[in-house]
Amino acid sequence: MSAARPGLRQPLRDVALQRKLVLVSILTAGAAMLAALVALVSYDFIVARPKLVSDLAGRMQLVSLNLDVDLNFGDRPAAARTLEALRGSADIHGACLFDARRGFFARYVRDGKLECDWPAELDGAGHRFHGDFLAMLAPVRYGQEVVGYLQVDYALPPLADRLRQYGLVLAMVMMTLLVGGILHALSVRKLVTRPLLALSSMAHRVTREQRYDLRAEAEGRDEVGQLAGAINDMLSTIAERDAALRRSQSLLENIVAKSSAVIYIKDLSGRYLLVNERFRQILPPGTVDPLGHDDTEVFPPATIATIQANDRAVLESGHSNAYEESVPDSTGEMRIYLSEKFPLKDEYGHTWALGGVSTDITERKRGEIELMQYRDKLEEQVAVRTAQMVETNKELAESLETLRLAQDELVRSEKLAALGSLVAGVAHELNTPIGNSLLAVSTLIDQTRGFQKQLAEGLKRSTLQAYVADIQGGGEIVLRNLHRAVDLVASFKQVAVDRATSQRRAFLLADLANEILLVLMPTFKKSGIKVRQEVPGDIEMDSYPGPFGQVLINLITNALSHGFEGREGGVVMISARAAGDGAVEVVVSDNGGGIAPENMGRIYDPFFTTKLGRGGSGLGLNIVYNIVYGVLDGKIEVESELGKGTRFVLTLPGQAGSTQSK
Repeated sequence: MSAARPGLRQPLRDVALQRKLVLVSILTAGAAMLAALVALVSYDFIVARPKLVSDLAGRMQLVSLNLDVDLNFGDRPAAARTLEALRGSADIHGACLFDARRGFFARYVRDGKLECDWPAELDGAGHRFHGDFLAMLAPVRYGQEVVGYLQVDYALPPLADRLRQYGLVLAMVMMTLLVGGILHALSVRKLVTRPLLALSSMAHRVTREQRYDLRAEAEGRDEVGQLAGAINDMLSTIAERDAALRRSQSLLENIVAKSSAVIYIKDLSGRYLLVNERFRQILPPGTVDPLGHDDTEVFPPATIATIQANDRAVLESGHSNAYEESVPDSTGEMRIYLSEKFPLKDEYGHTWALGGVSTDITERKRGEIELMQYRDKLEEQVAVRTAQMVETNKELAESLETLRLAQDELVRSEKLAALGSLVAGVAHELNTPIGNSLLAVSTLIDQTRGFQKQLAEGLKRSTLQAYVADIQGGGEIVLRNLHRAVDLVASFKQVAVDRATSQRRAFLLADLANEILLVLMPTFKKSGIKVRQEVPGDIEMDSYPGPFGQVLINLITNALSHGFEGREGGVVMISARAAGDGAVEVVVSDNGGGIAPENMGRIYDPFFTTKLGRGGSGLGLNIVYNIVYGVLDGKIEVESELGKGTRFVLTLPGQAGSTQSK
């Protein structure tokens, strides 16, 4: 059977879909008719016959009710008359009545003869079908006592009649199924077969003409329409991939054809499957075309062993590798090639060919040799230059040390010059109160001499009072001027101590500003420039007043020297405020000429000055920068505009980070 099934299926696979559908419809109708026949026969045996037995048993029970008395009294004629009443039932062929001893008692027969022998096969009570008859035996009771038995032969409808009835039903079912199958086949042909045939025709045309721009017509959104849409999407994807493949193939062919490198593919036997034009150009004249030939027919014997050994190594390892191979060119000159060789594998990972790209590196190798020669010469030159640079660096180090010493000396000179100016200013300031005191004392001495003469001649009361008033006035003048001198000396002493040592201490910023202004007063009095301070009296700092004072002095003198050059008047302002987080912002500003934009980036450079040769050392702002960032741990910013002035902003911590001593 298993061998026969494939032979049966094979012809069906080649039958057209439309014929398959018709055949399926016919087979379906036949199967339905067979199922109806089986159902009718099953009905006859499972439903109809048991019902017939039940009906006949009920009718026999009714007849038995009229026969129990006849059997009990042995009245055979009465029993025969009772049985004759069965003639009213046309389907009862005959009946036999037996007594309790199973002997014949009476009978009824519709036509012909009826043998009334005891039916041993029914065994007292039961029924059986034989031919076109149903024979049934039932007991006849008088009360609870069995007084006899009644056998009835029931005539069944002839089998031909039943089959005729069944055939009519089956014919109607068959006709209905056939008409439905034809309609179904026609509908399927219109709705399914025809669109599928159209799809098949279009697919054949696509295959035959390689036209991926064709599209199937989708007549609906059912499964066939979805299939058409899916085929159209597939054709679009195939068209895009085909176009991309063609572009890639064209690009690859152009690369291979126009590449300056030698490109080739060999099969596993070493025969060339593909070579580019460059490969053919390097071969000597008269060499066979490489396609279909191996290396022994293309290259000289001296080069074959190396090439084949490299090929075997790549194929055995299954990985790409690079080799240097020497091959003669068309002129016979040996050329060196860097050959990148790699295995070509199929979708299953099996190696089927060997690919290679060989690049001519002859000139590069020559360049490497020349480069090595140049490198050796360069190393010699570098050694000589290194020795010269060591000597030069030594000289530069000595020059740098000399320059550093000179810078330190200039800084000391700058500080001494500032100190000298400070001393001169203080001396000038002390000269006034001391001179006033000398004048008052000399006047008092002259008045005392005059008073002594008048005392010898006779002293008047008015003269005594005038002398006492002069003595008191002169003493007050001397005392006031001496206090002024003491204040000047104290301020100078504090400034001198702060500048001589960089010790950390707590101080009020306003007091430090006043002391600096007091020291610098002679300088800006002579210049006509006003210097004012607006520092709140409650700003206290724990820092280094000596370096801080040096910063203020340098900024003020820088403003007097450079900001007001060529100007008769101006103002230098010192202001301060608490900046938050314990910091203090100190601003030294002026309304002088300002700093040129091209000089803004160089003002803190050492020795940079716009008064070179006219008394400027170029170290003032450099010292300021070093003190602010190095000692005071702060920062300094500058804002300037030509013709409007300059503004230096110092941001300093209110409490220095560490104690430094100088």
